[in-house]
Formats: sequence, structure tokens, C-alpha cells
Amino acid sequence: LQRSNSTTQGDHVRRMQAIPGNSVCADCGAGNPEWACIDHGTTICIDCSGVHRSLGVNVSKVRSLLLDNWTDDIIMCMESKGNAKFNEVYESHASNKITPSSTRDERDAYIRRKYIKKEIYHCS
Repeated sequence: LQRSNSTTQGDHVRRMQAIPGNSVCADCGAGNPEWACIDHGTTICIDCSGVHRSLGVNVSKVRSLLLDNWTDDIIMCMESKGNAKFNEVYESHASNKITPSSTRDERDAYIRRKYIKKEIYHCS
């Protein structure tokens, strides 16, 4: 697989942030997220990324938009998904959604409900 080179590094960040909903964290809504869950196709903030990392790669594969190398296939996968599409399903029954000011414990509980227990998931 071909890795993105330094001249395209900024391009993939702009592409990720242009996907509907990706200008904010998929979990708490914080602006300008710099991390991504590549298996879910979503962007997340640094605070939520710590919780995602603790879940393990079997639940969430986290990458930095700025620090990690991105392959074309990962970029295309991200572009086919995005926060808006993902949250239509995974937050369709959300109540007490977390915010950028939520504590680590609140984030942990919410993200576990969303990604592991799928308590707020809805498949139409």
C-alpha cells in the first residue's frame, strides 16, 4: 500500500474535515478534531481518542490526522463514511450526550454505551 507523502499530508486532513459532520468530534462535538477512528470512518477529539484507545483495536482503531501516515485505502474508507452517517445509526437513540467539557468518566461511560454495548444504536 502506498503511504501519503508529506506534500499530501495536509490534503488528507482537509479531505477528512470536509466529510459531513467531521468538523466536530463524533462523540462530544468538540471542534476541529485531530484524531480518527479509521474503522468507523469518524473524526474524534484528543480527549475522546484516549477513551477509544483504551477500548482496544478490536473496537476502535485510532489514528492521528496530523502525525500518522495515511494510505489511500484508509482515506477512501473514511470518505465513504463520516461522522454524520455514522451517528445517524449509532446515536439515533442518544440521550445525555457528552460535550467537550465532559469528564473522563462521563466520556468513558458514553463511548462504551455507544461502541461496545450499542445501547443507543438503531438499525432501520
